[in-house]
Amino acid sequence: MNGDAPSDDSLIFTRVTTLWAAHRGEPFPDGLRWVDAPSGDPVPALDFYAAGCVNAYLAGQGVLDPQRHLILTECATDLEAILPALTGHDATYVARLIRMAELITQPPPCPGTISLSADPLA
Repeated sequence: MNGDAPSDDSLIFTRVTTLWAAHRGEPFPDGLRWVDAPSGDPVPALDFYAAGCVNAYLAGQGVLDPQRHLILTECATDLEAILPALTGHDATYVARLIRMAELITQPPPCPGTISLSADPLA
C-alpha cells in the first residue's frame, strides 16, 4: 500500500467538507419549517443543532467532542424518522444532514473492508 494514500479519516473529513459546502449553499426548505420530529423538536432546531456540530467537527479538523457527538447522533436519529415522509428538496436537504452525521459519528470501516454504499450522497 502506498504511504501517500489518504487515510479514512482524511477521506471522511474531505467528504464532510464537500457536503457541508453544498448544504450551506442551500436555503432552508419552507416545507420543513413546521415539521416536528418524533422527539418533539422542530426540524429547524435539529438543523441548527446539527449545523453547530458539523461546524465544530470541521473547526476541530475532524475531531468532535463527546457531547456534540451525542447531539449529532440524536439529531440524525430524529431526522431519519421523518425522512420517509419527505419528498423533493425537503428529502434531499434532510438526507444530506443525515449523511454528514453518519460520516462524522460512525467509526471508520475496518482496514481492508470495502464500502458498498449505494447512497448517492456518499
